[in-house]
Amino acid sequence: MITILNRECVLQTNVQQGFFKAQQALSHAGIRFRTEVRDNASRLGQRQDVMGIRVQYPHEYRVYVHKQDAELARTVLKYQDNR
Repeated sequence: MITILNRECVLQTNVQQGFFKAQQALSHAGIRFRTEVRDNASRLGQRQDVMGIRVQYPHEYRVYVHKQDAELARTVLKYQDNR
């Protein structure tokens, strides 16, 4: 079971496609994980732009694994495109 006390973040990205690829790679490797999506637009006071500039990355994606699986998960994510 992955909890706040025994988890480690192995991926933090703003790219949704990379987030989905990481989930798929970890799943194929048999590594249990949890995900978190943060809405950066809400942190800016429900605004989609700042001073006329559109926010480029409205979401932040994170993947957490158990601390014991962190090194293996990083290796899987590092070589996921080399299959």
